Amino acid sequence: MKPESAKEQRFENMATILIASVAIWVAITAYFHNYASNISDQARRRAQQYAIEATKREVNGAIQFSYEWQGAFQTWREIGWQIAAAQQNGDTAAVERLLALQERVLTLSKLLGPQYFDPAVGWPDSSKYEAESYLVESTRLSETYLAESELGNFTDSTADSLIVQITLLTVSLSLYGLSMALKGRVRWLFIVVGSGVVGFCVLWLGWSLLELLIRPEVDTKAIQAYADGVGLEYQGRHQEAIDKFTLAIEENQYYAKAYYERGLCYYAMGDLQTALTEMEAARAQGLDDTSVNWNLGWTYYLVGEYEKALEANERVLGATPEVLGVRMNNAISYLALGDFENAQAQYDLLIAEAQKQVDNAHNNNAEPSASLWYYMDAGALDLQNLIDTLDNNPKPWTQAPGSDLIRGDHAAIRDFALKQMKRLKESTVALEYTGKLPTSGGNIRVEPFVFGQITGADEQGLITGFEPAANNVIPYGEESFSIEFTYSGDAPQEMLWKVYFNGYEDQSLRVVDKTDISSGNTWYKTFGYTYTNVFILGAGEYLVELYADNILVQSGTFYVQE
Repeated sequence: MKPESAKEQRFENMATILIASVAIWVAITAYFHNYASNISDQARRRAQQYAIEATKREVNGAIQFSYEWQGAFQTWREIGWQIAAAQQNGDTAAVERLLALQERVLTLSKLLGPQYFDPAVGWPDSSKYEAESYLVESTRLSETYLAESELGNFTDSTADSLIVQITLLTVSLSLYGLSMALKGRVRWLFIVVGSGVVGFCVLWLGWSLLELLIRPEVDTKAIQAYADGVGLEYQGRHQEAIDKFTLAIEENQYYAKAYYERGLCYYAMGDLQTALTEMEAARAQGLDDTSVNWNLGWTYYLVGEYEKALEANERVLGATPEVLGVRMNNAISYLALGDFENAQAQYDLLIAEAQKQVDNAHNNNAEPSASLWYYMDAGALDLQNLIDTLDNNPKPWTQAPGSDLIRGDHAAIRDFALKQMKRLKESTVALEYTGKLPTSGGNIRVEPFVFGQITGADEQGLITGFEPAANNVIPYGEESFSIEFTYSGDAPQEMLWKVYFNGYEDQSLRVVDKTDISSGNTWYKTFGYTYTNVFILGAGEYLVELYADNILVQSGTFYVQE
């Protein structure tokens, strides 16, 4: 054989060996691709199953709780009212019958069982019932679903990379084959390039196999501890919940939700700095959604770190400017910082957004979300809390930074807050009842309210006697209260009365009144539970507001004391 032929034969033998080796490597890669795909498919099937089970458990649990509460408990409570009425009427026989009926109702409901309900207290521990009946288990199932989905996505990514590797190896096979059809040095270029591709794929396959070995597993211990913590947190047992979230983090140090919920527990316990640390840890682990940044922004506001509050708020508003609650937090953070220009701009934006949401709802023949009115009221309450703090008159429900943390001119901040609070309140009322922002009001002027009790009325219902409450204090045990109000100017076409109890509106006492009051300047309005002999006014602070044609014209405060 000629030296040239021998050399050619050696090259072809080498190329054949390379082709066979790569073919084997393609088979190995294909095997691991199938392996990764199977893991992914199994994880996705399990995730789907857990998602269905979680939804079913939560829906069924919520329906069952609604039945237990609206059916069994409300029935038990209504019988209690009948017992009270029968006792007041001296009907002992009816009392005995109704007591027996109440005892029978107790046996028909798990919610009214001894582990959740003490008849002497009169209210079931509904949070414990919900947590134990469905909340913990639905949380566990939901978290397992997310973990299985993460596993499926991870192995999907690995499987996709293996497909790319198979494609590259196929290219190298083509290069080796072409090299056998060529002569001279150029064929070595195909061998070198093909071998480089194979070498790269060998290293890549090694990395892919390492990824499969260290793939995230479903940490059932961490998930169960987290779910238990959510149940305890829901019951207000925050320290016990913290212990469970800590256990979850010890099992899985990357469990972002556990850090976040632990932060919320510290917040509820008043440890705001630790709460911030925990919520920031959740962000560091990748939980960077609206809820986390919303709570971060609010907590930074409460501790006086306004720049960080604004930064957290903007992470939300930059993507979802329609979130009014965060917009209000942004506005009040600028205000506490003493930046009136930016605070004004934020309040302008949120009122414009509220109008937009109302218009969109009405254009779709729907009503705006109830959350719109809730957050508008909450924004006004936050301003009142800021004012109370500046006045050194904090209430038990006050949430605001300490007065020493409020920067700028306190008197100017207070005046600005009063103006914006009135604007928010009037905008909320006008949007809710007319769909439009309020226009300038008429010339009605209402004198400060006089709180008390009506002591006499004639046959036509005209008030003949009214006894003012001394120091605006009504004794505990009354079913109602009355207001004497005197006005001047034009009579309004419509009046809206809102009553707040301990900072929050009691919607059952809201009244829309279209009475023509043009025939006199002094009028009376009664609120309360005169329709029953069971309910009385609760002890606490009452704030009453009067809106005349959507304009807040007067407000006043009285107290019910035991």
